[in-house]
Amino acid sequence: MRMPARMMLWSWCLALVLVLAGSTAAAAATLTPAAATAGSTATSAVSAASPTVYNSSAATGASRLVRQYAYHGCFLEITGTNGTAPGSRSIEDGTDEILPGNMTVPLCLAFCGSAAYPYAGLEYGRECWCGQDLSALATEEPAADCDLPCDGDTSALCGGNLRLTVYLLSAAATGGAAHGALWAMLAAIVTASGVHLV
Repeated sequence: MRMPARMMLWSWCLALVLVLAGSTAAAAATLTPAAATAGSTATSAVSAASPTVYNSSAATGASRLVRQYAYHGCFLEITGTNGTAPGSRSIEDGTDEILPGNMTVPLCLAFCGSAAYPYAGLEYGRECWCGQDLSALATEEPAADCDLPCDGDTSALCGGNLRLTVYLLSAAATGGAAHGALWAMLAAIVTASGVHLV
């Protein structure tokens, strides 16, 4: 038995809504700090009085976009021996922002997230680097090497000397472009079917 066109359209709509709702729940699930391998150790090992890795999922008042980033680790700034040999940047294909005296983790994450960069890295307490990729040659360092407090929030860590504190946008959040494509596809189906949604 064949499903009528209107029922099929509503089935597609329901499936799309469920996919989108599932992605939102997945985003919330991926932001637990325990998921960060180096971060969970660094966060628990540092005393409350010392700067710590920023926990975006627990940040009150932070935008939804900022909360969708999770700590990914401490990496050398450039690919090469100890970050000093000529090489490419560890965070590639992006942009940067430098805010001496004002940089915070949420400012950097919001800056990178506003342009849909999946990787955000902080360095020297004041630099924010955004990119599409983390180089396959990027070297992960001990979390303790990213030991400089942020210029604008000394309770959080913003990289180190030639070291990036790296955050990664959750997989569900990077699906935003896919969600847009799904909505566009749904609109095309609705338009082609002649069904009017009120």
